[in-house]
Amino acid sequence: METEELIRKCKAINLGEGEKSRVAIGDVLKGKGRKLVSGCLLGKVLHPRGVSREGIKSALQQVWKTAEGFKVESLGGKMFMFKFASEADKRRVLSGGPWHFERALIVLKEPSGIEEIAKQSFT
Repeated sequence: METEELIRKCKAINLGEGEKSRVAIGDVLKGKGRKLVSGCLLGKVLHPRGVSREGIKSALQQVWKTAEGFKVESLGGKMFMFKFASEADKRRVLSGGPWHFERALIVLKEPSGIEEIAKQSFT
């Protein structure tokens, strides 16, 4: 289950007044969500055509040459999440740009939280 879906389901739970002081699920989920995105970068490819997950992963593996590898998840709309096995690899990639794919700029940023990732601004 995706973090966003889990948060949405938890928000739908109604508790009585006496139960509210005993349950702190939201804080626990936020902490887990922050941990999930801590090793990640969001990327948006400024390309007029669609971009495949496999294509961008293959190209960036050759360029980034990470010590411990990374995973790519498509978020739709030419947006991707890059999950790094190493914080050092993530920092090196973030500071080493600008990066491009098929002559199109890739804008990278750290997630600003666990809200809807696809709606985060790249400006």
